[in-house]
Amino acid sequence: MNNGLLLCPNHDSLFDKGYISFGDEGKIMVSDKLEEATKIFLNINETMSLRLNDRQREYIKWHRESIFKR
Repeated sequence: MNNGLLLCPNHDSLFDKGYISFGDEGKIMVSDKLEEATKIFLNINETMSLRLNDRQREYIKWHRESIFKR
């Protein structure tokens, strides 16, 4: 299964709503629409990253283009 990510519930919700996504190398991308206080409360920081295989990169690209709120 390559279209799933193992994220904690808070981060999963932000991902589903488009407030976070991940670049091709797995580095987190945080929407400008996410308030600073929310980032702190939910422990979102720019150093977060995931390991992605080639198939996952395809799904993440779709997520960035279709769901992520830039």
